[in-house]
Amino acid sequence: MRDIYPGFYKTFKCIANRCEDSCCKDWDIDIDSETEKFYQTVSGDLGDKIRRKLVTDEYNERVFKAEGGRCPFWNRDMLCDIFIGIGEEHLSDTCAGFPRVAVEYGGFCEHILSFACPEAARLMLKAGTDAYAPFDAFDDRDDDCGDDGTLRFLLKARARSAAFLANEEEPFAYRLADCLEFNAQVQSVLDGREPEPLELDGAAADGCGFVFDMHLGFEIMSEEWRTALREASSRADSLRVSEDFERDFTKFALYYLYRYYLEAIRSGDVLYSMQRIACAYLVTGKLDADFAEKGYPYPRLRVLQRYSKEVEHSFLNTEALNFAFGSDPRFKVENLIALLEQTVE
Repeated sequence: MRDIYPGFYKTFKCIANRCEDSCCKDWDIDIDSETEKFYQTVSGDLGDKIRRKLVTDEYNERVFKAEGGRCPFWNRDMLCDIFIGIGEEHLSDTCAGFPRVAVEYGGFCEHILSFACPEAARLMLKAGTDAYAPFDAFDDRDDDCGDDGTLRFLLKARARSAAFLANEEEPFAYRLADCLEFNAQVQSVLDGREPEPLELDGAAADGCGFVFDMHLGFEIMSEEWRTALREASSRADSLRVSEDFERDFTKFALYYLYRYYLEAIRSGDVLYSMQRIACAYLVTGKLDADFAEKGYPYPRLRVLQRYSKEVEHSFLNTEALNFAFGSDPRFKVENLIALLEQTVE
């Protein structure tokens, strides 16, 4: 098994109580079975509290439920009582691993950091667009892919998609539109159809309000986030995405691409990852423009990081996205391309 890392990966280090949005905040914490077995043996007040707080959620998973938006073991000093009391080696897999993500594809494993972690987000925004170059090195991918021609095809399509997104010679909206159009052809190949040109007549839904409406209907953890969405939604079509934001969003889009594109190996759908990037761009770009007019009460990094935490890391929200992309014609590639092009006009 060959392990592949982006250039910034190994420089990550948790900043603990200096973090402005801890992973101990808002989320229920999954506890794996091996960790639970050990927790049943912990003595003293800490062991009693662990067993009292360990419950089964609605998905039949064992979790520490958030209380008032906090893990019950996240103390007033914003440090972990379990880490302090019995050591880092006894954290659950979720706590020990986050924000690190590893996904195996046959002969290789790709490692990435989640944008939902503020410190990881900072690293990704500082990195150059070439940070993911190791993911696109094909010299020895024949051995990695074995006999899987689809995987080999998708790796090359992903590299081409990344080239579209990273091409800073034109506005990001145009780059993403080109990437969507290219992947519509990729999807045709995956479906066993002859690729055909899209009918791009410029017709689009009445602005991007429907994208905000969908996000406002999501499961939302932060009332501050809900208020921000609602205020930007009311004037979204009059807000213009800045060039500065586009430079940062390019890094965010590349993160999404390398995190999710190869899911098509299992789902057969490359457009899903592209549609997610388009929705993220429309929402966060308009939010950033709204905040710029208000003197940035919510920093740009936090806009992108919070989007990842609120949307990407919610099972219910990602299921809602998937359903909308498959059932609502306003999310068709042709319509999204028209919406993106309207943001530049």
